[in-house]
Amino acid sequence: MPRKVFLAALALLTGALAAYVLVEAIVTEHLSQQVVYALLPLVLLCTLAVNALRKPRD
Repeated sequence: MPRKVFLAALALLTGALAAYVLVEAIVTEHLSQQVVYALLPLVLLCTLAVNALRKPRD
């Protein structure tokens, strides 16, 4: 159970942070390739957490 809580929190927080950074970059008109590269680790971490939640534990 603690594993699922941790992974769910990780997925929600990293997804929310990535969305926040993207929206702020768009609103302030600073969306560039550098922002996209900064978002990649957050998106990858969110994807890993979601995949771990979907996969049954052995």
